[in-house]
Amino acid sequence: MKKPSITLKAFDNEIGMRLDKFLSFRLNLSRNQVEKLIKNQQILLNNEVLDKKGILIKNGDILDIKEQISPQKTLEIDFCIPILYEDEEVLVINKPINLLTHRVNDLDKEPTLVDYLIEKNFSLSNLGDSHRLGIIHRLDKGTSGAMIIAKNNTAHENLSLQIQSKTMGRYYLCVIDKPLKEHKIIELPLIRSPKNRLKQITTTSDNPLAKSAKSAFFKIIANPKTELIGAKLFSGRTHQIRAHLAAINRHILGDNFYGYKDHYQKRILLHSHLLYFIHPKTQKLIKIYAPLYEDMKEYLEKSYYQQPLNKDFYIPLDEMYCHFFGK
Repeated sequence: MKKPSITLKAFDNEIGMRLDKFLSFRLNLSRNQVEKLIKNQQILLNNEVLDKKGILIKNGDILDIKEQISPQKTLEIDFCIPILYEDEEVLVINKPINLLTHRVNDLDKEPTLVDYLIEKNFSLSNLGDSHRLGIIHRLDKGTSGAMIIAKNNTAHENLSLQIQSKTMGRYYLCVIDKPLKEHKIIELPLIRSPKNRLKQITTTSDNPLAKSAKSAFFKIIANPKTELIGAKLFSGRTHQIRAHLAAINRHILGDNFYGYKDHYQKRILLHSHLLYFIHPKTQKLIKIYAPLYEDMKEYLEKSYYQQPLNKDFYIPLDEMYCHFFGK
């Protein structure tokens, strides 16, 4: 199945950027992904195949990312993922827990969200490598909730720019093991832990490896031991919510990796509840709530609400954030 190509031109403030940095920024790709595009001769600079990544963007330069062939289906898919919104440009799904967004390498044999999308014959952008077709942002394996998928390369570029400009964003629900003292914004840079490369920890801004990260946390409902809170991301770092909460000695229930030590072990109680974005074609603001999966809904019923919750139950997290923080 062939995918469309895409043409990019630099804005005035991007003139003089290294080409690999430009592509990484505009397409929301890692440097490794950009290098693979160059290695696979998928990038044309002014109609010539690009073979160097360190070239500086000049005024009038035109970059074309060539079409490629999607990989063949390789895994048996025996699960179903709820669709929250779909049109010709984008797909929004409610990702279940225990599902990887994409494979890290060819040795991974576990079915992923990307495998599912290929199996179901969805159109997908192909600006990343073959493991990341359509992927604009990711959710951790243990996290459920709303994810947006680009169905073509133009939508992929548009949504990537929205991530950079923060016109696209997410609000999360999570249950923590000790109530917050107050609504709180945490702005602490993150780095990989030197003791565990899969883990993120907070650091100081003068650390040369630090990546800026900002999160807002606000109280929703509590019992004497735990609390349901909302979280807004201003940046999209790996494990950002989990690492920022750990920095203030709070842990999401079920998240042993970041220090949770109590008895709840069914899942990590973290859910991407609200996704908002500007539609790439119509330019209209779209807000989509991802319903809670039954296991998390049952926990909230028993621990906080003491009554059954409607299957379409949602919490207006954007309105709550504005009320608490005045923004």
